[in-house]
Amino acid sequence: MHALYKVLSRIATLPALIIACVVFVSFTSFVLPRQKAAVEMYTREAGSPGLVFFPKPETVYKMAEAYGVDGRSAYIKTLLVYDFAWPLVYSFFYLVFIYLALGYAHNRKIARLSSVALLPGLFDWTENFLSIALLAAYPERMDTAAWVMAVTTCLKWITMGAASCLFVYGLAAAPVRYICGKQNTSRTRSH
Repeated sequence: MHALYKVLSRIATLPALIIACVVFVSFTSFVLPRQKAAVEMYTREAGSPGLVFFPKPETVYKMAEAYGVDGRSAYIKTLLVYDFAWPLVYSFFYLVFIYLALGYAHNRKIARLSSVALLPGLFDWTENFLSIALLAAYPERMDTAAWVMAVTTCLKWITMGAASCLFVYGLAAAPVRYICGKQNTSRTRSH
């Protein structure tokens, strides 16, 4: 873990935050909507297992059936290309922002909590790998893999919630620290 914190302290800079923010906004504004529209052509109202909090095997297999052969193929392609990049994009953005915000509001030791932002991306990639295996094997059932995917998806959403709480906290704590720091500085100068 010490090596992770050392690397984090080097990459978490204001220029890195600006780049991460631009990539995040670009991805959510341009790439995700286009990809969603392309995949929805096949998935219709069936939905996506990755957007369900705890996708039970029966739900996953009903989705796979509804997609059809072409839909499963398109979905697998999406998982390999866009859904490989997306966890990297949001994890890096969250990681850098939370590290900088908590480091500024508190200290570097507290900023280490930003490592929580890595977990949703890791669970997302695991979920994607399992989704690919399940869709590629369909109609063969792999119930154990489907249950592991359900747990992984659930953990993805729980850790995303935790990372989002840290993000929102950092969004509030950094400006409060800045304002309080300014007030303390002006009081010190007036004495």
